[in-house]
Amino acid sequence: MRNDKRLPDAELEVMQTIWSLGTQVTAAEVQQHADKDWKMTSVLTFLSRLCDKGFLSCTKEGRQNLYTPLVSEEDYRQRESVGFLRRLCGGSVKNLVASLSDAGALTEQDIDELRAFLDRQAH
Repeated sequence: MRNDKRLPDAELEVMQTIWSLGTQVTAAEVQQHADKDWKMTSVLTFLSRLCDKGFLSCTKEGRQNLYTPLVSEEDYRQRESVGFLRRLCGGSVKNLVASLSDAGALTEQDIDELRAFLDRQAH
């Protein structure tokens, strides 16, 4: 599913919890496994918003709702990465890497991994 909406941090955390749990989850499971100590009313609000935005579907099973992701974690990550690169670095990967390097955020291992990745892409 194509979804161009960008998620606020709290809703992204809920989605990350759902992606880590699997295909169908309940609100109680989200509350139990989330990194934050949210009240159930907050979890239900986040889930409702995510359904309204097209990130989740909701089906009733017995007395509880089951939430299923409609957007994969990989699809969201790719879209957000491209958007981030465009917004912050003018679409230039080189500018992003230069900024990370100038900030001291790249280790030798990071650089080696980047080289290996680029070498694999070239073949």
